[in-house]
Amino acid sequence: RRLMKTKINRQAMKESIGDTALAFIINMPIGFGIIAFANWLGIVAVSYDQNIQLVLLQNFVFTTVAITRKYYVRIYFYNKSKKALTTHPKAV
Repeated sequence: RRLMKTKINRQAMKESIGDTALAFIINMPIGFGIIAFANWLGIVAVSYDQNIQLVLLQNFVFTTVAITRKYYVRIYFYNKSKKALTTHPKAV
């Protein structure tokens, strides 16, 4: 039985990780603020340690989903563009 080999597009992966890393840095303090604000409003009752755990868990999940989503969207449009160029080459 043949194993299916998948070739990773390194440029698309690099862009996906780089953009998501920037978002992670921005979202960490926002996450702390939202949980603290929700705690202040009485929506959730968490300690400081629980706040940290919630923000880290939330950002880990969102980061994983974002990298995967961005990579596949990037590959989709790359393949679509490549197909359009081979189907309808521009006149020189």
